[in-house]
Amino acid sequence: MSRFSLTKQVGVLTLLTAIFVTPYLFLKGTNIVTHTYAFGSNQFWLGLSPYVDPNGAGDWFKYSPLFAYLYSPFALLKSSVQAGVWGITNMFFFWFGVSVWFPWSKLESKWLLLGFVLCSMEADGSFRYQQMNAALVGLTLLSLYLYQEKRFFISGFLICLIANIKLLPGLFLLGLCFPLNRKYIQGVLAGIVLCLAVPVYVWGLDKTWAYHLDWFGVLLRDTRSDGILDVATVLKRYGFTQAKTWALYPISLVSLILFFIARIKPRMFEWDVWIPLGLLTLLLVSPRTESPTFVLAAPAYIFLLRHILKSSQPNREITLVLWGLGIFLTTLCMNDIWPRVVWNPTSWLQANKTLGIFILWGLAVYSQLKLALK
Repeated sequence: MSRFSLTKQVGVLTLLTAIFVTPYLFLKGTNIVTHTYAFGSNQFWLGLSPYVDPNGAGDWFKYSPLFAYLYSPFALLKSSVQAGVWGITNMFFFWFGVSVWFPWSKLESKWLLLGFVLCSMEADGSFRYQQMNAALVGLTLLSLYLYQEKRFFISGFLICLIANIKLLPGLFLLGLCFPLNRKYIQGVLAGIVLCLAVPVYVWGLDKTWAYHLDWFGVLLRDTRSDGILDVATVLKRYGFTQAKTWALYPISLVSLILFFIARIKPRMFEWDVWIPLGLLTLLLVSPRTESPTFVLAAPAYIFLLRHILKSSQPNREITLVLWGLGIFLTTLCMNDIWPRVVWNPTSWLQANKTLGIFILWGLAVYSQLKLALK
C-alpha cells in the first residue's frame, strides 16, 4: 500500500468520523475521563504523584507516567477544544491501525466494507466518551502490522510503549516473543528505557520508583473491585455464583493455550484469527471491561469476516450467521434504532454486549482449532 493511498484512506475515515462526532465533543467539552488525564498530566509536571485521590477532578489516574507526559499538550487546551482535538487524535490512530491491515485498494471482497461500517458503529461510543481505547487498539494493530512486515525492532519498541500506557496490549507483546526474535526483544528493551527515562528526567530516580509503586497499587486495587461487563461479572448477576471457576478460568486457559501455541506452530498461525482471539479474550476476562471498552472488539469484526470469506468450508454460511449474531448483540442492538441503557450494567442490553463478544470469541476459537487440524 502506497503512503499516498494510506494517507488518503485514513484521512477520509477520520474526516467522516469527525463530521458525526466532533460537534458533540466541542459542545460537551471534557468529561470525567479527560479530567482524569489532565489531572495526571498536571501532577506529573508539579513533581507530584498522579496516583492520589483527584478530589473531584476526575477518577483515579490508572495509567503510566509516560501517558501523563504524552497528554500534556491536550491538558493545556480549553475544555471544548481539548475534547475535540483529543477525539480527532483517537479517530486518526484508530483508523490508521485498521487501514494498514485493510487497504481499500487491496480488499479481497467488497463485503469487507460492511466490516468498516460495523467497526465504526462500535467505535462511535468510545470516541464520544473520550477514552483512549480507540487509539490504543489502533496503535496495537500498527505494531502487529510492523511485525508482520518484519520491522521487528520498531514493532517491539511501539508495542512496549502502548503496553506501558495501558497494560491490556501486554498480551500481544508477550505473544510476539514466540518464536524468539532478537531485534524484537531489543525494541522492547529500548521501549522500556524510554518509558523510564521520561519520568526519571522530570522526577528523579527516587520519585520515579515511588510513583511507579503508587501506580501498581492503584491497578491492584482496581482489579480487586467489582467488575462491570466481563463474562464472570455478567454471569454472577444472573445467579451463576461459580462464574470464575466454570467460565472465566476455562475461557482464559483455552485462550492462552491457543494464543501461544499458534505462535510456536506456523501451521496454526493466521493473523486474521490470532488478532481477534487476543482482542476478544481481553474483553471477556478483564474486570474493567465496560461499554466504551468494547471498541477493542471493533477491528476483530473485519479480521474475522475476511477469514470467513476466504474459507471454502461447507459450514461457511453458519459461521457468517454467528458472526452477524455476535455483532448484533455487541453493537447493533446498542444503536439509536434500539432503546439503549448506557450506564446500567445490570440491564439485559448491556449483558448482550458481553454475550455477543462470547459468540465472536467462540468463533475465533473454532477458527483457531480448524487451523490446528489442517
